[in-house]
Amino acid sequence: MEVRIDVPNCNRQANEAIQRLKALKRWVWDRDISFGRAGPQVMVLAVLAAAALVAELSWHHDGLGLLELLHAKSVVIFYNVKALALSDVDAPIASWIVAAAMARIVFGILVGILDAAFYKRITGRPFDWEAMINVSVVNVVFLLTTVFTFMNPSVQRLLQHYAALIDRVPTMVHLHGALALIVACLLADFCYYWSHRWSHGNRFFWNLGHINHHRSRNLSQLTQAVDPQSSLLDVAGGRAFVIFLLPLVTKVFALDVRESGWVFIVLILLDAWTNPSHSVVLYHAENRFRVLRLFRAVLVTPAVHFTHHSREPIHNIVNGCNFGARLTLWDRLFGTYVEPPAHIPDTGLFSEEADYCRTPLRFLFQPYVRMFEELRHNKIRHWPAILFGSTAYEPPVSVNCKY
Repeated sequence: MEVRIDVPNCNRQANEAIQRLKALKRWVWDRDISFGRAGPQVMVLAVLAAAALVAELSWHHDGLGLLELLHAKSVVIFYNVKALALSDVDAPIASWIVAAAMARIVFGILVGILDAAFYKRITGRPFDWEAMINVSVVNVVFLLTTVFTFMNPSVQRLLQHYAALIDRVPTMVHLHGALALIVACLLADFCYYWSHRWSHGNRFFWNLGHINHHRSRNLSQLTQAVDPQSSLLDVAGGRAFVIFLLPLVTKVFALDVRESGWVFIVLILLDAWTNPSHSVVLYHAENRFRVLRLFRAVLVTPAVHFTHHSREPIHNIVNGCNFGARLTLWDRLFGTYVEPPAHIPDTGLFSEEADYCRTPLRFLFQPYVRMFEELRHNKIRHWPAILFGSTAYEPPVSVNCKY
């Protein structure tokens, strides 16, 4: 039997399939989120923006901290310092701690709303509602990946083995009360500083993790992205040294903070001020009131951390600047501190050709696509530098999706 193949027809069908794939790519990958400000699209924008606002304020900006406070009966006194069980302190102080913790939550939510309301007046640009929607979707995905970290049996076993190892480390210094709490804050911030600085200097942890947090050109308290909370990439959020080094140094120092008294309240209020660290409203407030700028001598105020997100070359002194979480001490000591400018700096990635990924799918996966393309187009001998080299390294064969 003779079989005839219609070659022109097959080619036409293949071309049509390719065109359909290209059209699908343009729709789901290349197309940025954009809504009209009139007609039916404004209703869609309003609904999605409201959902994003609720998600951001309730999850990402301590809105759920109240539930944790009520159910767990514990409070985070200072960033990265172990939560304090309220049963460990006297009743009068405990009630004041609860009040201060609730005030911190309310303040964070209020700052987020004020950022949206006054963003245009402060920066001259309209608030980026599409960015908030995009980032909210990304944040939900990134935050849910925490199941691959602390709920992963392998990670749990690793941490159990490490805890058993830490138990063998002798305690050399015994501290109590307020002094112990202050030392705990110093140690926690020291560990965060080096994790954060490392994630800016290493290509792997920058390109596949921390870059997401720095992508926003219209940065505000409601348009900041978290780092992926996966087992491997969680270090980019300042966890590597916090998880592994902090237990070691705190074992060397026996820190009994239960009798810290009113220092608890002071630290909670200071943490409340520094926690909304991406706020244009708080940056603007610092510029207007000198008394707020005085806190920069000790604390990573919102303006200090906002400068960390600056894309202006003067602020890129050591793969960035101002890496501390709450204290400027370590940045000042290791030469990475930059005083915030009088103007609110432009934020985002340094390259003018950077793709800001204004769609969740591309935001989530483009860094991985870029790394894969760099490996595919370069010889194997360049792979170690492509994966783990300095963030300043550029492979011999570059790819088009630049950051």
